[in-house]
Amino acid sequence: MLRYALIAEPDPQRAAGLLSLMTEEGLEGVVAKDGADAQDVVRQRGAPLLLVTDLALPRLDGFALLTWLREQEDSAATQVVVVTAFDELRVRAWQLKEALGIHALLSRRASAEVMRDTLRRVLAGQLAPQPPPAEGAAEQERQRLASIAAMHLVDNGPPEAELQQLVKEVAQAFGVPVALLTLVLGERQWFKAHVGLPPTLAKDRGTPRDWAFCHHVVQGREPLVVPDARRHPYFRDNPLVRDGIVGSYAGAPLLTSTGEVLGSLCVIDTRPLVLGAEDLAALRELANRVAEDLEQRARMKPATGKAPAEPALTEASALGLLRDAVQALDVAALVVAPGRKPHACNTAMTDLLGLPPEPFPAMTFDAFCQHVAGLTADPASTLRQLDLASESSRGLRLTLVLERPQPHRLRWVARPFAIPGGMAQMLTLTDIGHTRPAREERERQHRVDALTGLVSRRAGEERVLREIGRCRRDGMPFSVLLADLVGLGRINATRGFDAGDATLRDGARITEALGVPGGFAVRWEGGAFLLALPGVDAARAEALRQKLRDTPGAPDVVSATVTVEGEEDPQGTLARAQAALIRAKTEHRPLRLA
Repeated sequence: MLRYALIAEPDPQRAAGLLSLMTEEGLEGVVAKDGADAQDVVRQRGAPLLLVTDLALPRLDGFALLTWLREQEDSAATQVVVVTAFDELRVRAWQLKEALGIHALLSRRASAEVMRDTLRRVLAGQLAPQPPPAEGAAEQERQRLASIAAMHLVDNGPPEAELQQLVKEVAQAFGVPVALLTLVLGERQWFKAHVGLPPTLAKDRGTPRDWAFCHHVVQGREPLVVPDARRHPYFRDNPLVRDGIVGSYAGAPLLTSTGEVLGSLCVIDTRPLVLGAEDLAALRELANRVAEDLEQRARMKPATGKAPAEPALTEASALGLLRDAVQALDVAALVVAPGRKPHACNTAMTDLLGLPPEPFPAMTFDAFCQHVAGLTADPASTLRQLDLASESSRGLRLTLVLERPQPHRLRWVARPFAIPGGMAQMLTLTDIGHTRPAREERERQHRVDALTGLVSRRAGEERVLREIGRCRRDGMPFSVLLADLVGLGRINATRGFDAGDATLRDGARITEALGVPGGFAVRWEGGAFLLALPGVDAARAEALRQKLRDTPGAPDVVSATVTVEGEEDPQGTLARAQAALIRAKTEHRPLRLA
């Protein structure tokens, strides 16, 4: 293996600092400004002795880069140091450390001394210690929310015309359908300005904070880019990703002059997003200007009248109210007071975890986490995940599998909230062991056509968009074949719907049999089927269309093929295919559109 170190880092200043550290250790440093550039370096030079990579890389994220690297034959000895500003990504990387061959995890805010010590330990074959928990996160969150309130940024009126024009221009500049100016509030992200959103989200002007990509920008205080959310090991389970609303994301923090992050200026696409390091830097600069403008607007606003004073709430009285509320819940719940002090839990929690009645305040929060970890098959790994989760100012959602006192599959959710005296948390443990199969069955039914067994229209369209993006990145052609059964209505009318259904199933079976590796067939609409053909050019697609027409015993069909052209929008490709099929049906003869 060549003795060089590969640095995958989009920020030139940080890359220069890492390059200097490599030189100190006697290594030749090579900088790649994004994941795709890092791949090119490895293809040219072979796997490096050491890889230092951020997880939020443009074009190809750090997770995808590591997955690809470990598939290379000469990468077994490559030492990997992962750097990230984002708590949730750090937890996911820790969970995948064995599969991805990660030797150390560092915060992006780690000092040069910590980075130097970590590199030396990793190069010496030692396990580098994990970074200590961030301090003051709860207080920072309280101050951040106070700044948003003091600036009077949230209102009930329509979005300001000037800000609407701004996000429209941002979307046009980055070539994406959606751009947002978001404020991340306590339990919600709110869209101060937006363009390109689905009607429901545009009406609501926000989402739960747990869904918000912008929450991670606020927590990490750094730009976040997710080139392909559907393949990302953390974000692929996000409801906005599952519903096809977010296929990729890039956001930069709205950082005030006093250091609080209000929210994010972000761009979103339904397909994989190809933004380079320069684009990310431009987005960050735009976000800085917007934050300055919001501060200036806030200073110019006249002071509003104060609301009538409410009775003062003390920390003790707030915790007392919460204690009473928790006892009434059926779900297992624990209230954690400021300073990570367990305050009260309900009977559902003690029964689930085998705890004695009223275990607090005798048990510390660390002891509680150790008790929970001890009920799993891998206490050490589980405890580390819980430690990482508790470092976040927002907490995390985790899935835990308990073996004792009874087998359970649980969702751990910690929701912080402010009370007099600091930030408290409501921790809930929900049994999801019996709900997952039902949910998976509903999702399967949603994605599979019941009559033909092919991919459904909605799921198929999502897959087509993803595959077009993948083929474009890999420099491969992509074609689509649309076929429509002739006379299906007549068959239903003269021979009955059972005969029509049988014809549909035959057409689906024959169409699917023409597929290529990585391709798939979709029940498009009525009697129409779509065959996705990754890696297939126009000439080969036409040959497959002819083969469909000439297949013995195949139903009579009208068909058309199209091939993606250049940087054409994937939706445009599907529209061309639909138009070609309509023309073919009008002319009642097969048609090919190159």
